Amino acid sequence: MHSLRNKLLCLVFGSMFALFAIISFVSYTLLSKTVWEDFDQTVSIISEEKAFSLNSDFNRIEEGVEELRDYILEKVDTEKLRTNSPYNNIFYAELAVKCRDVAQLAGDVVAVYFRPDPTVYGSTSGVFLTDDGTKKYVNVEPTDILKYTKSEREFVGWYYEPIESTEPMWVKPYHNNNINVYMMSYVIPLYINGKLLGVVGMDIRMSLVTSILDSVDYKKGFAFLFSSDGDIVYQRDYPEGLSVNRFNSDMRQVAKYLNPIARNKGQIGQYSWKNEEHRVLARKLDNGMTLMISVPEKEIVRHIRSMIFQTAILFMALLIGVFLIFWRLMVVIITPIRELTRASSRIAKGELNTPINYDSSDEIGDLAQSIRKMAQEIKEYFAYIHSQAYTDAMTGVGNKTAYMDQVKLIERKISEGMAAFMVVVFDVNGLKTVNDNLGHEYGDMLIKDSADIMKRVFSTENVFRIGGDEFIVVIENEGETEIADYFKNFDAEVLAFNENNTRYENKLAISKGGVAYEPELDESYKDVFKRADSMMYKDKEAFYRGKNDRRRR
Repeated sequence: MHSLRNKLLCLVFGSMFALFAIISFVSYTLLSKTVWEDFDQTVSIISEEKAFSLNSDFNRIEEGVEELRDYILEKVDTEKLRTNSPYNNIFYAELAVKCRDVAQLAGDVVAVYFRPDPTVYGSTSGVFLTDDGTKKYVNVEPTDILKYTKSEREFVGWYYEPIESTEPMWVKPYHNNNINVYMMSYVIPLYINGKLLGVVGMDIRMSLVTSILDSVDYKKGFAFLFSSDGDIVYQRDYPEGLSVNRFNSDMRQVAKYLNPIARNKGQIGQYSWKNEEHRVLARKLDNGMTLMISVPEKEIVRHIRSMIFQTAILFMALLIGVFLIFWRLMVVIITPIRELTRASSRIAKGELNTPINYDSSDEIGDLAQSIRKMAQEIKEYFAYIHSQAYTDAMTGVGNKTAYMDQVKLIERKISEGMAAFMVVVFDVNGLKTVNDNLGHEYGDMLIKDSADIMKRVFSTENVFRIGGDEFIVVIENEGETEIADYFKNFDAEVLAFNENNTRYENKLAISKGGVAYEPELDESYKDVFKRADSMMYKDKEAFYRGKNDRRRR
């Protein structure tokens, strides 16, 4: 009997150790696969979100400068500008108004300017408007360009560098000593009949860009921004950038992912940064720059190591329990252990609805209940993560991630020739006034009330919040005819709300613009969005003209 007991003990414990090895291997394999797939998806979403934000800011500036370029080339008479002082004054005055309007629409602009060739039109001629700190742009005396040499970049680099390139360009970040701001500039050199007229451009604070880059904190990761020629524009350890000829070995490793193949495929790369292995994803921006997201590898696998340790602890507790119970309940315990083992293995593989039928008041019953609870908590955790990832917490509508997924679906249908959808862009008017006069709590209430109206009219699943007071509605299988009906209902809802509104002094007003996809006109979703966005801004301009107020917030 003693010998048989020892054999059974060896068999049970040998089997349990073998089972532990199998479960550990399967769990490690599945968990590793899940963790790396989750990392790939998450870092891709983060890079898309940050690239979207950067592209939005850069594109607004580029479009604004291009609008000023077209205006100047259409209006200017170079001969009169050079010789006719009254014409000169009128032209610059009208241009200043245009610059102010464009800068206010572009948003977050430090300065906007047109500087003609100083050797032909005078060294201080032109228009130079700068933000007075309240988003109102005021005229200041233009810098005397001929006072400085081309090498004095902090004063006149914004003028000479674009002229030397002969192409529109983003001037790399610099401290503009004229207005004492660290900034980037987008400048377009202007030519008429092959002869230089001057430059037109806008400046933005680098803090606008760095705030987006510094918001990358996934698993202690960080972001790089590279220029089109490979220099570091910004990284938290190099806040003022670094030229490629000063790169150390770490930087040269990460710079190899600047090649077009790596950027276009969106593949995860690997390199060493400060003696730690990192995973990196590069994404090309619309203006030729490159965004990179870098995450320490040890932070990615930390969860795997923790799970292995917890699994080992759980197994040891189970082993001790089996050893203590074995002597008296050997036969009784074998069956439930087998059932629980099979159930836990299925749960480890992701079958979270696996039934656990064993129920008793002993330790095995407690273990069964713990596994049930673990499976339920995992299900609830997955549901919570999904909700956090795709729902805007304040308004209950889809967030930017959900919107980007919807855009991907639409783009695929466009490529397959199966797309039919409408896009409506909204922007809440007067939010800044409410925030300034009543506080941000009332501003949040204004955003929520606006979202509630959109949800009632367009249905919650079709509404996305992509910014503070910016909403987008995407509805498939509907076109221009339905837009008019939706807008009629929407306006009626806004009117009804304002008639019963007791919370705000001013009436709720929401600018909107909507269009339907037209295959003959639109090559991509972006084309449809641009048309809707343009209509919304026209609606906003009409609203503020009616209010005799040029502020856009």
